[in-house]
Amino acid sequence: DIDAILETGVKVEYGKRIGTDITIQELRKEYDAVLITIGASTDKKLGIEGESAEGVVSAVRFLRDVGKNLNPDLTGQVIPCDERWLTIGGGNVSMDAVRTARRLGAKKVSILYRRRVADMTALPGEIEGAVAEGIEVKTLMAPARIDVDENNHLRGVYVTPQMISKIKGGRASVRVTVEPDIFV
Repeated sequence: DIDAILETGVKVEYGKRIGTDITIQELRKEYDAVLITIGASTDKKLGIEGESAEGVVSAVRFLRDVGKNLNPDLTGQVIPCDERWLTIGGGNVSMDAVRTARRLGAKKVSILYRRRVADMTALPGEIEGAVAEGIEVKTLMAPARIDVDENNHLRGVYVTPQMISKIKGGRASVRVTVEPDIFV
């Protein structure tokens, strides 16, 4: 994808600090169009029990490590818990993480999202690509807590089933359908 973009004549500059190395005003004078892409730079925490367990890693950190060629060998593995690689979320970073895990060799890869596929913020092509690569998409399940063993190692995730409710701001809101959590 990058090569196809570069072949069109697009110029890429990276490693520059806007406001330090160059100003927005300088860019506006020099170029007709400017696209500044900073990417996902910070991890998002869920605020649930167990998220600091061994075996839980943020998608941003996972992708950053892969980008630095610190690739874990996932060939033949179904990780990190109970034979599954599970990513929580429905955005582009989540799609990148599951597709990368698949390409690194993980056998069983799933994505967990609390709303419907139609409500995911990821680009439709990213979602379709993940499904085409065999990623299992589990929707209408909200992570409730992360199960850990006596050594603080990840064993699984408890989820709470969700039900679509009113549409707010163009997206369906969800509500809990039952109190008990389901282990995935």
